[in-house]
Amino acid sequence: MSSRTTGEVTLVKQKSMAAWIQWFFEGFLYGDAWWARIRIALVVLTVDLIATVFAILFEPITLIRVWHNLVFPSLLLVGSLWICLLIARDFFETSRSKSKIRLMVVGLIAFIGLSIWLESEFLKIVGMTGPFIGHYLLAPWAVLVTTTMAVSGYIQNIYHIDSHGLALLYLLSSFCGIAYPKLAISNGQRQIDIDKISRLDLIGGPGYITIDPSNAALIEEQSNYSRALSGGNFFVSRFGYITSIVYLGDQRGHVPSVSAITRDGITVTVREIELRFRIWSPAQVDNKTQGQFSNIVPYPHTAQAVRASIYNQAVDDRGLTSWSESVKNIVVGRITGYISERELDQIVTPNYEQAEPRDQIRKLLFAVETQNKLRDIGAQLLWCDIGHFEEDSAAMAQRLEAWSAKWMGNANVIRAQGEAQRVAYQELGRAEGQADLLMSIIHALDDIDLSKEKKDQNIRNIILMRTAQVLESLADTSKPVINKKTLPSD
Repeated sequence: MSSRTTGEVTLVKQKSMAAWIQWFFEGFLYGDAWWARIRIALVVLTVDLIATVFAILFEPITLIRVWHNLVFPSLLLVGSLWICLLIARDFFETSRSKSKIRLMVVGLIAFIGLSIWLESEFLKIVGMTGPFIGHYLLAPWAVLVTTTMAVSGYIQNIYHIDSHGLALLYLLSSFCGIAYPKLAISNGQRQIDIDKISRLDLIGGPGYITIDPSNAALIEEQSNYSRALSGGNFFVSRFGYITSIVYLGDQRGHVPSVSAITRDGITVTVREIELRFRIWSPAQVDNKTQGQFSNIVPYPHTAQAVRASIYNQAVDDRGLTSWSESVKNIVVGRITGYISERELDQIVTPNYEQAEPRDQIRKLLFAVETQNKLRDIGAQLLWCDIGHFEEDSAAMAQRLEAWSAKWMGNANVIRAQGEAQRVAYQELGRAEGQADLLMSIIHALDDIDLSKEKKDQNIRNIILMRTAQVLESLADTSKPVINKKTLPSD
């Protein structure tokens, strides 16, 4: 084997050894569950070794004395600590009755008493010699307890925890891997008992969460890593925190009213907008159920959609906008945009040549552009009821006045035209009557004898006769019409 090959193998071994060392130290410092149990075992072993070394330096000791004065008290202390942490978890985080907590305290006392009795019986059998060396445990355990109390105070300060006992419980539980907190998530909420505190909710992992299938939880962990979990039991490692909870079922939204100004300057208010939406998933678009629930995937979703519903929320002057409000804002924006691009008549009084405004708005809401915008925040619009339109009363009164003035003007023009035609027809009738009179006179002149002897007499007779006819016709037109039925009988 060449020197180059040997150097490469040595380098690979060094890297492998460094990786194993790094893995061990990271697991020892930050690992949970079994790593935590290894930590507490090493701590107890270190304390006993320190006490044993000091005892060897100053006292003649035996192995039985080391066991009884050093190892056994440490193991008894760890066992008692285990039960105490379980009692503290039930006291701070669950709604167990006081009688059950008292029963656990009695069990702790029984455990300590039974352990001491068994140890004393064991010593009677094997016998024990040498001086008492248990006092050598006091110094290392005092250092350990002082450090623990100082660190728990630091945790209480940075997380703003009211109870120092809760901070101490979090520290010991995380370090020893004992009494991890448990948290259930359902109906879009953390299920925490009244007047209780959850370490998982307040501080974070380590701990266990149980998530209902209709919910999803986003867990943020180290190195900007996040997990979207749903439907099952999961372990949240140390430094893991429940960022948000998302309900995966159908959600309903209600917008009481929203106003927009039309292109001709009239305010239109849309009232009682209802919509239904949920977390986006390709199954809602591609499967044959057209977005309905199925037995195989009762609540379809994707981790990307869950992250988008949390991380892509908008911020306004009031702060962070909730996911449901963001969905409402997109829908409302589409409706108001449609109104502002059209005149009032196109919205409230469309003719048969124009499309129905509600159908146009509905197509706009389910268009690809709107769906993509909703998808950016992890939402899928399933249904929307636009509600009803309501115009500004003052603007409509002014509009009605202008509209009535237009039609009244048209009516006056038509009436004036009719009056002018009536006067024209009256003049035309009068002229025709005069023409008829002249024609009758001419015809009469043609029929009389216009000889020299009777000319003047006949003309005079014709004029008198026509005058009498005119007077008679005038008398007939001016005579009032008498209804014979109204005359009194003789």
